[in-house]
Amino acid sequence: MASEIGWYLYAFLSHEDLPPLRGIDGHSPLNLITENGIAALASPVSLAEFGEEALRRNLENLRWLEEKACLHEAIVEAALAKGPVLPMKFGTIFLDAETIRAVIRRNAPRIRDGLEFLRDKEEWGVKGFVNPEALQAAVLKNDAALLALSREASAKPAGQAFFLRRKIKEGGLTKSLEREETLTRAFLEAIQTTVVDLAAHPPLLPEAPRGERIVLNLACLVRREGVEAFLRAVEQWTRGHGDEGFRFAASGPWPPYHFVPRLDHEG
Repeated sequence: MASEIGWYLYAFLSHEDLPPLRGIDGHSPLNLITENGIAALASPVSLAEFGEEALRRNLENLRWLEEKACLHEAIVEAALAKGPVLPMKFGTIFLDAETIRAVIRRNAPRIRDGLEFLRDKEEWGVKGFVNPEALQAAVLKNDAALLALSREASAKPAGQAFFLRRKIKEGGLTKSLEREETLTRAFLEAIQTTVVDLAAHPPLLPEAPRGERIVLNLACLVRREGVEAFLRAVEQWTRGHGDEGFRFAASGPWPPYHFVPRLDHEG
């Protein structure tokens, strides 16, 4: 029969300071499980709530998920305030503390290297947005060939002008997409010197404000002393290309979830 109690793992730490918080269930104490000089921040949880089947059900409960995700994040961020951490993804659960010690033993060099690599660094998110109508208007305004077609259409009879304007619209769309790709690539090149590493993710279309589309979704690892330069580069790029419907927004700092080395969690 499965144990009634499991262990929820939040992070591996470079220190042994317990955050002054309760665990993700709201009442259990946080614990440090140590092995080979590495500390794992964890807390006991009921498998009736966090076991495999129960967790699958609870993840469909948005109220439960929001509450627990916020608690998970608060615990990881409190630990991060004391020093580097390797944060675990939400819902990382083991049946006993000994299994966590075994994970540490198998992964000790990677955990130590990861903690050292993340020392004095922060994760920041960057999303790039474009307003397609504004971008297309800017392209039509600045493209010599399209401007010439527009002048030609103005001098033609209605029937001929209709086909020319359709050609202008199609050309504007094609060149807008080309310009979008060029600017996105140029933005990546512009911030490259201000980051240690970055990870790109698929744009999340439902998150875009009305009238805009997400064209870039990044996680950036930035040295703490370089954050100001990084944020300035993002802001300057937005100012420089805002008239083309582009804007870039940075958020953070966040725990460095996207820069944790791959660990062997098998028992």
